[in-house]
Amino acid sequence: MRLICKRVIIRDLSFKDFDDYYEYAVRDTIGPMAGWKPIPNEEVGRRVFSSMILQKDVFAIELIENHKMIGTISIYNYGIRKYKYVKQLGFSLNDQYWNKGIMTEVVLNVIDYIFHKTDCEVIEVGHHSDNFASKRVIEKCGFLYDGRLCKYKELYDGRIIDADFYSMTKEDYERKVKYEQGIKTKI
Repeated sequence: MRLICKRVIIRDLSFKDFDDYYEYAVRDTIGPMAGWKPIPNEEVGRRVFSSMILQKDVFAIELIENHKMIGTISIYNYGIRKYKYVKQLGFSLNDQYWNKGIMTEVVLNVIDYIFHKTDCEVIEVGHHSDNFASKRVIEKCGFLYDGRLCKYKELYDGRIIDADFYSMTKEDYERKVKYEQGIKTKI
């Protein structure tokens, strides 16, 4: 996949992205909000990053202005729904680029890609209940709240967290696009 957006390119991960990944993956501001332990050292970082490349469902977010990889977005071919036409999104972003609208730009472009280039009918996305930054991105992108799963999972540090889940159907997306284009439709 290669999507050229206003400020970023969404593309396949490459081993050349490791230094940019490692720069933010070691910080305790990134991983814990997404449920993963900060990378403790370069050796572990290389193993984790290699597995992300091999999965083929994790993509780089690259700034157009300087070609720096500043985050990732994942498009998983499974979700909490047991339905074959579901994809689930996950994302992380270097905290130096938070609160600039970049992740919203990325997610909106990936939604469009998924609904126009795959057979997906429903996109799911979730966040830990205390991750308000991800919640804001998800809501700005037009996902509808499905609910909270209490005691969703145990994290690496032993904490048990709740998670909030959202979804968007292809039909919801098409109505949203038509509305934004000024075409009024009955909802």
